[in-house]
Amino acid sequence: MTSNPYAERKTLRAFEKLWSRLEGLVNRFTKSDFNPLYHLGTLTIFMLIVLIATGVYLTAIYRPGLDVAYATVEKIDSNWFGSLMRSVHRYASDAMILLIILHILKMLFSDKFWGQRWLAWTSGWVMLAGTWLTGTMGYWMVWDLRAQWMTEYMMQTLEATSGLTYVATDIESRTFSNFVIIIFLHIFLPLIGFLGIYIHGLKLSRARWWSPRWVSIQAVIGLVILSLIKPVQSFAEADLATLIQSVPMDAYYLGFLPLIDSWGNLIFWTLAILVGGSLFLLPWLASGRDLGPAAVTDPKCTGCNICYAECPYDAIGMVERHDETKYHKLAIINTAQCTGCGICVGACPTDAIDLQGGYNSEQIFSVVKGALHREKKDGHEVTVLFASQRDEALGSLPACLLPVGEGLGMRAFGEENAPVVVSAWGGEGAARVVTAILPSASAVNIEWIKSLHHEGARDVVILSQPYDDSLNREDAHWILNRLHMRPALVTKELHWLEATPGDAKAVENFLNDLHKPETQEKKSAPVLPVVKERSTLIPSLVSGLVGTVFLLALFALALPLDVSAGMSAAEGSALRIAIDAKGRIEAANIPEGITLPEDADPVKIFGGTHFPISLRVIVDGETIWDETYQPSGISGNGRISALEFLEIEPGAHQVQVWIKDDSDDYRLSFSGEVNFEKGKALILAYDEKLDVFVLR
Repeated sequence: MTSNPYAERKTLRAFEKLWSRLEGLVNRFTKSDFNPLYHLGTLTIFMLIVLIATGVYLTAIYRPGLDVAYATVEKIDSNWFGSLMRSVHRYASDAMILLIILHILKMLFSDKFWGQRWLAWTSGWVMLAGTWLTGTMGYWMVWDLRAQWMTEYMMQTLEATSGLTYVATDIESRTFSNFVIIIFLHIFLPLIGFLGIYIHGLKLSRARWWSPRWVSIQAVIGLVILSLIKPVQSFAEADLATLIQSVPMDAYYLGFLPLIDSWGNLIFWTLAILVGGSLFLLPWLASGRDLGPAAVTDPKCTGCNICYAECPYDAIGMVERHDETKYHKLAIINTAQCTGCGICVGACPTDAIDLQGGYNSEQIFSVVKGALHREKKDGHEVTVLFASQRDEALGSLPACLLPVGEGLGMRAFGEENAPVVVSAWGGEGAARVVTAILPSASAVNIEWIKSLHHEGARDVVILSQPYDDSLNREDAHWILNRLHMRPALVTKELHWLEATPGDAKAVENFLNDLHKPETQEKKSAPVLPVVKERSTLIPSLVSGLVGTVFLLALFALALPLDVSAGMSAAEGSALRIAIDAKGRIEAANIPEGITLPEDADPVKIFGGTHFPISLRVIVDGETIWDETYQPSGISGNGRISALEFLEIEPGAHQVQVWIKDDSDDYRLSFSGEVNFEKGKALILAYDEKLDVFVLR
């Protein structure tokens, strides 16, 4: 008896059915060869190529620095080609992160994240994080209001030295190195991304890196059209003296800023770590089961290498054998790599491979032949239909063909989860359909087709999912390859049916048409889909147009996701308190017995005990801030740095700043009436030489 573990995870199958309906909707208007949803992973790589190509042009013109960055971006926008390059660059970055998310969702819904696939799953999340980080850097380089909000967040989060850079009087010169570092990372991380892509496909025998040519062309056309419809523009230049009232924020990359502004760092990052960590660890938290691993019956193995050549997951190796047989090679299974797809089972010409999870090909075929003989003996014409477990789980088969279906369906093997079902089709006296449910379409051994023809089957139907949408990689490829290699088996009695998973109506219509007398009279050998050179296919006008429009619609999601947001602090005003001081030293740590020359500074030689700096801010007689800052460094004798952001109601307020940096009591370091304007931020910076806070 063969179970169907793929159908057991009902929640994922429910989501996969919805996903398949979307894919099927696109397939109605364009051939599956040109359905972008079947090429999400390779399209992501293509977006990276587009980003690098456009980025080279933008980098050649861009100049780093707080005083020139914004102007050079405006220069890029000043001519149509520069504007187009920048717009394509921006929309390609949004498209890349969207395609990664859609690819992850498809893998999740299809149960392709656990077992052998754990490396692809975890590396995919790392690449998503890298894409997001690189994209946020790109927005920062423009140095407009969105860059300002990122800088504001960095200043408030990192505080100390990094944040103080942006409130210094010589801010342009002090931040130049920041721009250079960001440019380097913005260029370097995408190049590292190719290593991630290599790791992503490391456990695959023949990883595909390129999407079909026409799908790539459709993507470029979609990006160009979107760029012409809505060219990317900079917003007002960053001004740290002004709080951001409202600016469109790209939700793909910058959506975290309004959320943190609303929820706070603790809530946002706690949720992000919990959700992200759970998804990253999903292969171990929610692993499933399959029919694998495969097992080789040594005496039957002839060492022909066919299973080794066809395995998509590099789970089969060939070793030298030294036994009583005359064969030189023996297939061995790497159980950690095996996904139980059954491709090797269908490939083996000597039935030397089975799946330890409960699938035995000889047993299944014996049941199929038994059902065929019984129905032929009763005078019925017989159609044998080979379907996959995914077809059963997603509802690709009409109800009467299912092992637990109602109506005329009859189980032919076992009491539950029967892999073979005999059904009457078309009413009394009509032909019978013997449905065999296999792990995958490629689990069909083509010798079965020859045998079934000899045993009297009128028709043999192989139900395949679209070429690029198999549950197991290269599923449709290898069964087609076997048939192309044995053209004598491709007779009018053989039928190839490609249907979107879940499209039971297509299967029903096909069988209805097949069983018509006029169809039987005019049957001809099928024209099988091509096996290789997918990129040479040329779409029809409708297919090309639909694919382009669909990708344009996906990419255009970037437009409504430019959500306007503003800093909550912008409703009022703010005061920044900046401290960057060496601090005072209580005493030098001079070891016993050491005598220094008169002009020597013991503090510089041996260090000393530094006092912390305590700060108290009083506004209109009320203390709004009271904090103590410790010296930096491992030994606690480094500089004392701090940057605080205090929200204050607009209007004139009496402000006092008290400081304590020695053993004495607090001393007044600033006092005066300060006028706070709505949406503005003032700075009180500590001047250590004058021992006062200076307002700017």
